[in-house]
Amino acid sequence: MRTSKENILLLIDHRRNRRLLADWLATEYNVVFPEGGVDVSFDLCITDKTLFNQYRDELKTQKESESPTFLPYLLVTSTSSATRTPEVWQGVDEVITTPIEKAVLRTRIESLLERRHLSVEIKREKKQSKERFQTLFQTAPDPVFVLDADGQVQAVNDAFCEVFGLKRSTVLGKHVENIHAFPNDSLERLTADIHELKETGKLPPYSVTYMTPDGKTRYAEINTARLQFDTEYPEIIGIFRDMTEHKRRKQELERQNERLDEFASMLAHELRNPLGIAQGYLQIAELENEDDAFDEVRKAHNRMERMINEMLDLARQPKALNDTEQTVFYDFIESAWSRIAPPEATLVLENVDAEISANVDQLRQVFENLFRNAIEHGGESVTVRVECLPNGVYVEDDGPGIPAEYRDTVFESGYTTDNGTGLGLSIAQQIVEVHGWDIAVTEGTMGGARFEITGIQFEE
Repeated sequence: MRTSKENILLLIDHRRNRRLLADWLATEYNVVFPEGGVDVSFDLCITDKTLFNQYRDELKTQKESESPTFLPYLLVTSTSSATRTPEVWQGVDEVITTPIEKAVLRTRIESLLERRHLSVEIKREKKQSKERFQTLFQTAPDPVFVLDADGQVQAVNDAFCEVFGLKRSTVLGKHVENIHAFPNDSLERLTADIHELKETGKLPPYSVTYMTPDGKTRYAEINTARLQFDTEYPEIIGIFRDMTEHKRRKQELERQNERLDEFASMLAHELRNPLGIAQGYLQIAELENEDDAFDEVRKAHNRMERMINEMLDLARQPKALNDTEQTVFYDFIESAWSRIAPPEATLVLENVDAEISANVDQLRQVFENLFRNAIEHGGESVTVRVECLPNGVYVEDDGPGIPAEYRDTVFESGYTTDNGTGLGLSIAQQIVEVHGWDIAVTEGTMGGARFEITGIQFEE
C-alpha cells in the first residue's frame, strides 16, 4: 500500500508545456524540477528529447545507481519516428507522442509507477529476508558454515566457533582442508558438493565423526545446499547436526532387539521340548483309544504351538517397511483365506481388484489374523466380508462383535476373551502401522466386528 505521493521529475524544455503538465500532475503527485542537475530523489522521470539528451549521462548514472530497482523514464516526443529509433530505447522505458491525451498519459504513468512500486517492494523484502537470514544464521543452535566455489570459508556462526573452539577470525578465508573442524572423512565429500551443487542445488545429508576440543568423539550429519542460483560460482551453506545421542540410542535399541530376539528364540526352544514330549505321550494314548480324554490336551498343544509362532512374529516384526511390491488385493486375500478358513466359513469380496504397494507376506499375515479372529469368535460357519474403501479396506463378520468398552484394548498384546493367544491383532496392528496406515475396530453392518484399515494409497 502506498502511503505518500510519488515524486515525478519533470524535464520538459518548453516552458508553457512544462507548466501545464506540472499543474495537471500536481493534483496526484509531487512534481520535482531539476536545479542545476537531476541528482534528486524521484520515482518517475518525464522528459522530452532535448533535456533527455542534455542530462543523458546524469540520468544514466541515476538509473544505474538504483539498479536492480526499477527507475522508469517516460519520453515525450512530437513524432512517432522516435519509437522506431533503437538508441532511444537504450535510455527510456516508455515513449508517448504529442498531442497527449490525459487518459493515455495517466495510464502510462500509473503503469510505470506500479512497476516501480513492485520493484521497491521486492528490494525491501529481499533486504528484510537477508536480515532475517543473518539473524537465523548467527543464532542457529547447530554449527553453520558457508563456503565459496574454491572451498574457502566465507562465514561461520556462533555455534560453529563454540562447538569447535575456534575464533571466527582464524577460519574466515581459509580453505576447509586447513580447518580441523572438518573431519578428514568429510573433506572429499565437501569438495565434491561444491561442484555437484552447481547442478543439483541440494544433496542428501551424510554422516561424519569429529573430535571436540576436549577430546571427545562426536557424530554429526552434514547437510549442504546452494545459496545463490543466478551465478556460475555459487556459495554453499552447510549445517552440522549433532547425532551423537541419536546414534547411541539407536545402538542401544539394536542391542535390546538382539536380546529380545535371543529371549524369544530361547523361550521357543524351551517350550518346544516339553511340547514334543507331550505330543509323544499323546500318540501313545491315542493308540489306547483315549481320544475323548485327551482332546483338551491336543487343543492345548495346538495353542502352545501357535503361541510360540506368534510370539516370534511379534518379537521379530520389522519397524521399517522393506521389500515391497505391486500387488492386487484379491490375490493375498484369497491366499490368506485358503490357509486358515474351515470349509463351512463364507468369504464375500467386493471391489477388491485395486493394486497397492506393500510387503505381500506381511500383509497376508494381517488378513490371516483378522480372518482367524472372526472364526474364533463367530464359529466355523462365520461369514466374512471384505470390501475396499476410497482410502482403505474393511473386514467384517457376522459374529457376536466386540463391545464398545473393549475396542480400545483389543490390539494390546495378550488381550483375549477366549482361548486365543491375544497376539494376532497386535501383530496385525504393527504391520499396518509399519506400512504407514491405521487400523480401527467398530461394529459391522452384520452385527459383528468390523476392522477398517485406512490411509492406503491405491494405484491406478
